[in-house]
Amino acid sequence: MVTQSKLAGYTVYTNGDDQFFINMLDDFLHSRLTTLKVFRSIPDTKVSLVEKDGRLYVLKVFTPKEKRNERFLKSFFRGDYYLTLFKQTAMLREREVTFPNDFHLLAETKIFNFASRFIMIIEYIPGVEMDILAAKGELTEEIKSEVLESVKVLHQHQVIFDDAHKQNFMLSNGRVRVIDLSGKNYSRFRAAKDFIDLERHFGISNFHRGFSYQWVKRKSQFRKKFKAFKGRLIGRSV
Repeated sequence: MVTQSKLAGYTVYTNGDDQFFINMLDDFLHSRLTTLKVFRSIPDTKVSLVEKDGRLYVLKVFTPKEKRNERFLKSFFRGDYYLTLFKQTAMLREREVTFPNDFHLLAETKIFNFASRFIMIIEYIPGVEMDILAAKGELTEEIKSEVLESVKVLHQHQVIFDDAHKQNFMLSNGRVRVIDLSGKNYSRFRAAKDFIDLERHFGISNFHRGFSYQWVKRKSQFRKKFKAFKGRLIGRSV
């Protein structure tokens, strides 16, 4: 059950009344949390490996700086992707679907439905990314089959991946794990895009290609051709 609370001006979401992660957020806000490694640091996003009571977690801080007015307007219609993802992850855990990484806490500073800063505490998954396995020639058909099955299971629970490339799948303790889901609402066309991504990035092709697949595929091909045509026109005008 997703529980909402308040801390230091943040709206905080946890799975039940999980005081451990609320205390962890408080430690972060007061610079008491141990950072072991910074995975990513750019102006609007910082992703770090942190430690609390001998356990490792991923801490992500996202402060959108571009298109703020556009994001504010869209928030009234499209909702909050991170909150949707938090609820989706909680739902999957309740249904004993545990291969996506767990989402322990989400904290947001909000005006209406618009969040200007996000703090996330996420499960840390030790393992090897699929792109590294592919580079070593160790991305076996058995692993690919498990990747495909994981996406099918997500779809069965009305969850979309939306970015099913090799860096978003890990092999951890001999098991395929999924990271960085989108939080977008399910649709047949988004589900079809997931399969197209698997086909493109993994060479996986043993899935049904229905109307949605054909529509998304042709739409993508049209966009590529139109973009190339537009580029040629611009090139001629220079």
